[in-house]
Amino acid sequence: METEVAYRFFKRLKKDRFCLAYMGVFDDELTETLIRSNETSIEEPQKLKKRLGFLIAECFQNIIRHSDEPELQTNTNNKPKIFILRNVGNSHYISSTNLISNSKKDDLESKLNSINTLSTEELKAVYMGALVNNEISEKGGGGLGLIEMARKSGSPLSFAFEVVNYFLSVFYFQVRFIAEKTAENEKEESIPVEDTKELYHEMLADNIVLVRKGDFSQDSILPIIGLMEGNLKLVEKFSGSKKKTMYVLVELLQNISKHAMIINGEREGLLMISQKNNRYVLTTGNYVERKNVEQLKSRLEGIVNLNKEELVAMYKSILLNNEPSENGNAGVGLVDLCKYSNGKIKFSFNDMDETTSFYSLSVEV
Repeated sequence: METEVAYRFFKRLKKDRFCLAYMGVFDDELTETLIRSNETSIEEPQKLKKRLGFLIAECFQNIIRHSDEPELQTNTNNKPKIFILRNVGNSHYISSTNLISNSKKDDLESKLNSINTLSTEELKAVYMGALVNNEISEKGGGGLGLIEMARKSGSPLSFAFEVVNYFLSVFYFQVRFIAEKTAENEKEESIPVEDTKELYHEMLADNIVLVRKGDFSQDSILPIIGLMEGNLKLVEKFSGSKKKTMYVLVELLQNISKHAMIINGEREGLLMISQKNNRYVLTTGNYVERKNVEQLKSRLEGIVNLNKEELVAMYKSILLNNEPSENGNAGVGLVDLCKYSNGKIKFSFNDMDETTSFYSLSVEV
C-alpha cells in the first residue's frame, strides 16, 4: 500500500533535511522550477544559493543534452532518467541518472577521472584553455560543464556505470557541495553514489515519479506545484484528469502546510507521487501527536466509508454550518479528496516515538 511505502521512504531519508527526487518527464523549462524548489527549502546565504543554482542547472541540462535513448522498444525503456537534490548536514548533493551509449563510456570515465585529479588552479587553466581553443562537442558541452561543476563545487565528481545491454549503460553522476566545513572533531555526513543507485532502483520498483521530503511551509510548496504542472504538460500516457490531479495535489500540500505537527520550527513531511494503471497516486505523510491518533482515525474512517451522495451531503453540511475540522486534519478538504479520489482514499499511522506518529494519506486520481 502506498501509505506504507511513503513511511518507508520517510525513514530511509531520515538524515535528509531536504530531498527532491524527480523521475518524471524532462524538459528545459523545468530547470528554473528545480532551482526555486531548492532555494525555498534551504537556509543558505544568497551567494551559496546562486552557486547551487548553477550546479543544479548544469547537472539537469546534462541529462537533457547528453542522454542516449534506445532506438528500439527494448527493456531499456524501463530505465528512466532521474534528478535528485539532497541536503544532509552541511552538504548539498545534486545527482542525475541517464542512459549513455557504451561506445562513449570509456571516454567519459577517463574524462571524469582526469578531472578529479586536477587542483583548483589546474581546473581553471583547463577550462580557459578549452574556451580559447573552442573545444565544443556536437551536443554543445565538450566536458566544459563537468569541469565547471568540479570548480564550483570544490569536490570530486562521483560517478558509476551499470551495464544494461550490449549498447547502453545507466550512468550515475553526483556532485557534492559543502556549504560550510565542519569542525575537526565532528564527522561530516556523506552520501556515496551507491546510495543514489539504491534510491533509483527503489523508486523504479514502486513506480514512483517524485519524492519530496522536508519542510512544507507555504513558500516551499509552490515550486512543487510548478514541477507537477510542468510534468503534466509533457506526459503522454495519462488516463486521469490533469485538472483534478492538480486540485488534489494542492489540497494535500495545503493540509501538510497548515496542519502538520511543528517540530524544531518546521512542518516536516513527505510527498510521494507514484503511477498506477496510467493514473497518479498522490501520497503525503507528516507527524501528528499520538494522543490525537484514535480520534483522527475515527473521523477518517467515518468519511472514507461514505458513498458519493453521502459525501456531497456532508460537504454541504460543513459549509452551511461552518463546522471546524477536528484536529485540523479532517474537514471539508478531506471530504473533497474523497469526492475526487478514484476509489477510497487510504491512510495509515505509524508510531515514531512515545509522543508522535507518522500519518500518511493516499489518493488515486
